[in-house]
Amino acid sequence: MAPKTPAIAPASRRRRRGLVISVAIVLAGLAGFAGHRLWQHAVVNSHLPARPELHRFPPALRTEVDHANAVARGYLRPQTGLADLSGLYHANGFYEEAMQCYQGLRRLEPGAARWAHHHGSILASFGQLEEAQPLLQSAATQAPEYIPARLRLGDVLLKANRIPEAADTYGTVLEVESDNPYALLGLARCDLSAGDWEKARERLQRTIARHPDFIGALSLMVTVSEHFGDTNRAEALRTTIGRREFSDFPDPWIDELLDVCYDPYGLSVGAAVANFAGDPGRARQLLERAIALAPQSGSYRRHLGRLLYDTREYALARRHLEAAVAVSPADSDAWFLLVQTLGAIGDMDAAARAITAGLAHCPDSPSLHLEQARRMKAVDRREEAIAEYREAYRLRPSEATPLIEVASLYFAANRANEGVAALQEALAKEPEHPLALTTLMIYSISIGDQSGALAWWERVRRQSRTPPQMVEAVRRAFAQRFGRNP
Repeated sequence: MAPKTPAIAPASRRRRRGLVISVAIVLAGLAGFAGHRLWQHAVVNSHLPARPELHRFPPALRTEVDHANAVARGYLRPQTGLADLSGLYHANGFYEEAMQCYQGLRRLEPGAARWAHHHGSILASFGQLEEAQPLLQSAATQAPEYIPARLRLGDVLLKANRIPEAADTYGTVLEVESDNPYALLGLARCDLSAGDWEKARERLQRTIARHPDFIGALSLMVTVSEHFGDTNRAEALRTTIGRREFSDFPDPWIDELLDVCYDPYGLSVGAAVANFAGDPGRARQLLERAIALAPQSGSYRRHLGRLLYDTREYALARRHLEAAVAVSPADSDAWFLLVQTLGAIGDMDAAARAITAGLAHCPDSPSLHLEQARRMKAVDRREEAIAEYREAYRLRPSEATPLIEVASLYFAANRANEGVAALQEALAKEPEHPLALTTLMIYSISIGDQSGALAWWERVRRQSRTPPQMVEAVRRAFAQRFGRNP
């Protein structure tokens, strides 16, 4: 008789059944995981762009691109490789390749706002507004807390002449940040597009009151002031703006791409934006990278020298500026900034040598001629100072200030007729120059010409650029000489 098979206890059967189910679940999970990896791999590889020519970039970029490509083609982290590749291409100006990567990333992560934001930003920069708008709308909807997405969407809608939608978008920004200068500027532009110049003026006045150094609002206010015929206000604003330029709003998602940028110029632009946004440390880091990538270009050292000068790190600024003029001796701005830095340090002998050397390399620099004129004036070499001021004016005839300096030297030498002639020449160039007007009024007072002084007074008090203390000073001078107020 065959032996009987031992009976399996119910508890043992339950354990075995549980083990089988667990193994089945694990296998199913592994199959799903493998299937997802295969799907990722397929999506990534269908969106991998051909490797562009990178010979003009440093070898480090080629290494980074090749590594990211290898990761993207693998099975373990293909999405990571594609994301790395998108940033490398976007940051270094390969926009078609970057957009191809972003298309794949949006398929892999349809709820991630970052990829739509990056893709839409590139399209917007090329004026492809219709294509950019739905992407930026998606980013703003998916990441409502990310203000730059709303600002970028508002800008695209405004450029596409969809004014009410743009105004609504800027308005949603102000609901979160009631003082955001870029949203306020966007609304002022909407007002102008709608033909409401008065409303735009009121909005810009409020914006400038809150943000007096915001170049965007100041520049637009020039246009608005000229529209209303307020040329004095327009000129005063231009003086305030000077040589400063408008910088786009900070966009951390875009700005972080600079960490993988190997283009020195792109890094310098990013540094300017960072500095404007109040982050000089980040600006300095980016400029140092630009210098490391392009050590034979003096402009990036000049930019860093300017930054260090502004933060009063004069010794370090001097070092970078001396290096800048050594590699780019024709850079007159670098020489001028070096002279300013040496003056701030108090090394006047070195400043004098820098002026002489700068003019030898840049004889057509009005700024350096002005510095030379001031140096000659300081050591009482009057005729040489006059000649240098005249040369500065000849090289930059749009500015009348050198002529006013010439006039002051003539008056100091008791050559009043020549001084008056220089001031009249200055007013022919800048008819309402405050210093020229007040100087001529003081001269009229000094020679007892009451009617002439009153004529100048009318122009002085109407000139909005005249500092209040200067207006008060000439008023008192008139009262003391003639016994009454003008």
